[in-house]
Amino acid sequence: MATFEEQAASAVANDVVAGVVVIAKDKDGKLDYSKSFSRKNGTVYNEDTVLALASMSKLMTSVAGLQVVEKGLITLDEDVTPLLPSLAKQEILTGFADDGTPITRKRQNPITLRQLLTHSAGLGYPFMHEEVAKFVAWKKLPPNAGTVDEAFDAVLLYEPGEGYLYSSSIDRVGQVIEKVTGQNLEDYMRQNLWGPLGMDSTTFFAAKYPNIQARRVPTAIRRDPKGPIIESSDEPWYTAGVKEPFGGQGIFSSPADYMKLLYSLLVDDEKVLKKETAALMFQPQLSPKAKESLLEKMKKPDWLIGKYTPTNEYDWGVGGILVDGDKHEFRREGYLNWGGAANPFWFIDRAAGVCGVFGIQLLPIFDPPTEDLIAAFEKEVYQKAGKL
Repeated sequence: MATFEEQAASAVANDVVAGVVVIAKDKDGKLDYSKSFSRKNGTVYNEDTVLALASMSKLMTSVAGLQVVEKGLITLDEDVTPLLPSLAKQEILTGFADDGTPITRKRQNPITLRQLLTHSAGLGYPFMHEEVAKFVAWKKLPPNAGTVDEAFDAVLLYEPGEGYLYSSSIDRVGQVIEKVTGQNLEDYMRQNLWGPLGMDSTTFFAAKYPNIQARRVPTAIRRDPKGPIIESSDEPWYTAGVKEPFGGQGIFSSPADYMKLLYSLLVDDEKVLKKETAALMFQPQLSPKAKESLLEKMKKPDWLIGKYTPTNEYDWGVGGILVDGDKHEFRREGYLNWGGAANPFWFIDRAAGVCGVFGIQLLPIFDPPTEDLIAAFEKEVYQKAGKL
């Protein structure tokens, strides 16, 4: 079987992808791997390439959410709705009348920070969940909303704490952070996360920083599932028109910067979180009902970037999906990962002592050739680290 590097080089040479950059490290300092692949006479990808991270933003915002808990500004299990009036008023959707009018009922449970951090607060995404999309269409919400309140002024889909749906809840975590600290999320991140880790290529607003904007790569698009990619600088991104930080989807960063966060969490150096707080990220956080809901969705994991074997050993930690058993081929218990809309991907496996980031900028999401490359990269990291 071809190695990851052979597969990546072939994919780039044959216009299957426009470029790829990967970085991996191990806890013992024996593995320090970095490799970039770019098309001949094409866009150059390297460690300092700036990517629109989309949902890979969620890890940073989740870490920041745990920081404000550490600071004693809020607890994981208190009701956050007094801080978020726009979320507090949302009711639970129970159906639609014959004329398309939504039928809702008031929620009974509070909404907690833990639920927001674990996508178990009742929220959904209109592009992923038909009921939310139908509600959004009925309410005529603007397609390019400038604020979190405008973008996600929708409806709950289940009683908070009693289900799981991947959602906009991390954008709400960003709002909680702003409320309890009195700081804009960009300023808070720069002071408490990016600054301490030396992440100087990271921001919610790339256009404001010429040095960052100049290193962004165009979005590659595969319009024909079996055809070549086309790069387009004109392709609108999710953050087009935003007026404030969206903690769940708005960050721009480089693979080198992102690795600084992954490595800090891997070696537990306490640069951004105390050891006892960081440990929560790698522990199951879902309620029994919420976990049952997640496991039902894991029977068909086509909503996830990467490969997931049917072990029934999944939960949600803080920041990503969590492996909570030992039946996987090489992922250990406590393994955490997530990705983003343009198919970038990260993972941390503290038990195996490895972490990695896969950088790419290609749509549509869940691109099969890219998923094959991610799987090959991840396995090769374990091999290089001697963990297979």
